[in-house]
Amino acid sequence: MNREVSKIFSKVVLSDKKIRIKLLGDSITHGVGGTGYKQSGEKIVTNFARNPDGYCWAKQFKEHMESQYNCEVVNNGCSGTNIQFIIEKFDFLVDPEDDIILCTIGTNNRHQYFQSGFKKTKQEYMQTFYNNILALYEKFKAAGKDVIFVANIPASVKNERDGENYWRIFHMCDVNDMYLKASVECGFPFISMYNAFLNYCEMKNIPLESLLKDGLHPNDEGYDVMFKLIMDEIGIARKVPGAEF
Repeated sequence: MNREVSKIFSKVVLSDKKIRIKLLGDSITHGVGGTGYKQSGEKIVTNFARNPDGYCWAKQFKEHMESQYNCEVVNNGCSGTNIQFIIEKFDFLVDPEDDIILCTIGTNNRHQYFQSGFKKTKQEYMQTFYNNILALYEKFKAAGKDVIFVANIPASVKNERDGENYWRIFHMCDVNDMYLKASVECGFPFISMYNAFLNYCEMKNIPLESLLKDGLHPNDEGYDVMFKLIMDEIGIARKVPGAEF
């Protein structure tokens, strides 16, 4: 249990007021890789729509929380986006009614496309991302939102390498560490899904790739693990498997 995160989520227990929980992120929040993924729901923003039926941690989280507590969970994850997207589209993605924000972004900030100019150093590129974390936090703070930042799961070794049209400047472990640093500096709650997921694989003695669909996005089993780890971090109890209540 992450005590600072649990302080926020304890508000849903015995709440007379409906608590609105907003999920923000990229494709792993959107549900890419899970069975049935399809943007067939209502529009989120620009070219993105909800993935109402795809198997993913966010859908499991929504179904559990709404069945147990007086809350509403809205998933505004948008596949392929980065932290700049959330900053630029903040007023479209975050509503005045939102009480708690779970924000998992940064996977798509690791690379620089060849056509975007001279290759930046790792230090320069990480500093830009770190500054954007601070800027995004200030927007949440100004809006009066309880925000929890989540560093996403590890990617495969192959995924962390350069691609056909981009340099992989920094890596998922670096994303984790920049959120850690910002959390200490700013005092916001932080979940290291990166460490939790890696520790799970080591504890179960299974390869990371066995939980990934394509080296980046989880498969159904990987999304099951993410859901369980998120629930462990926030401290909200899961139901006993098979329970009907």
